[in-house]
Amino acid sequence: MKNQGLSDQTEDTDSLTSDLVAIGSYNFALPKKKEFHPWHKPRKQYVRSEQWCYYINELADELLPSNQTLTYFGLPGDDLLDIRSFGSNVCEPRAMKLRFLGFNNSADAQSEDQTDLTISLDEVSKSPSHDPVSDIIPHDIRDLVDDHSIAWRRTFEVGPYDVINLDLCDGFGAQAPGAFNETYYNMVTRLLSVQSRRKDPWLLLLTTRVGKAHVHSETLNALSTLYESNLNDCVPFREISIKKYNIRDAASLSKAKEHEKGVQALFLVGLCKWLLGLSTSQNPPTTMDVKNVLGYRVKGGAEIEDMVSIAIRFNPTQAPIKDPTNLAATPPLQLNECELATTAIRRVGNLVDVDELLASQDDIRQEMVESMCQLLEPARYDCDEYRKLYSS
Repeated sequence: MKNQGLSDQTEDTDSLTSDLVAIGSYNFALPKKKEFHPWHKPRKQYVRSEQWCYYINELADELLPSNQTLTYFGLPGDDLLDIRSFGSNVCEPRAMKLRFLGFNNSADAQSEDQTDLTISLDEVSKSPSHDPVSDIIPHDIRDLVDDHSIAWRRTFEVGPYDVINLDLCDGFGAQAPGAFNETYYNMVTRLLSVQSRRKDPWLLLLTTRVGKAHVHSETLNALSTLYESNLNDCVPFREISIKKYNIRDAASLSKAKEHEKGVQALFLVGLCKWLLGLSTSQNPPTTMDVKNVLGYRVKGGAEIEDMVSIAIRFNPTQAPIKDPTNLAATPPLQLNECELATTAIRRVGNLVDVDELLASQDDIRQEMVESMCQLLEPARYDCDEYRKLYSS
């Protein structure tokens, strides 16, 4: 009877509460499925692994044991895949910290993508390689041209950098040259002024669109002039130019501007020579070594690899400066521009087509799929779906 009373009481209570609150079934909002983007393709992972991580690993070995922190400047996406990769593949095996300054518009509180970036930052902050000085700021990278901007102040404070990664989705050479505004050209000169404080070698990783549609005609003309100067006064440079591009003189150089392959050659070699001129004119000068050039096609049916990534190592010298009054007896360093330019055109001429490589090498493609999954899965992507898309 006692149990029956409790049952009756429970039923009465349920009846009363049901009149007060209508409780139906709960429908929980499922997390939005994260879609894959072009920069998630295995070819991008090949660039990240076989170019970026490869040369950063080399540099990190040289910096140890005196440097326990790797300083990095870049343009990370909302998932921070590059930062995750450098942290786990470069820094953690060496017990190094990764101190980064990133530019990403999603860091703005008004951005629709801020949630993904905030979650990614929280995840990265818990990794053993994370340096708490690291920061992502909501600015365009070209804002650092302005001396009074937050972008410039933070860039100067955190730098100089061991690695600068300019992973551009557009063309570095698309804007007209010579203007005092926020161009990539002015931005790079500001970065080099920060890097002039370095005593150790450092890396520049530059990814840019290439081709007629992505290089301003005035920029191409200016860079072609740099190319032509070595045709006239550097025999080994000229020999490679003839062999690789059939460019031997002013007439053939002018003709090369009419087709995509010629524009690619003139732009990439001229860009390297422009950077070489900037670095060797620093005081004291810095030499430059183009290490590797990789490319692939973004536009379907493109005649050339229209997205190219270049790895360049800069080696600061401690040479004495030139004394214009000749009171100092120590001679300044004499750089061999012909030799440095020849290395640049040789490496550009050996550009690797990553699309072709992965299409012909199933084992390498599968390796890139799996290593990409190691980055994507912690960033909350469905790797089973990724494998279905890209595995052979």
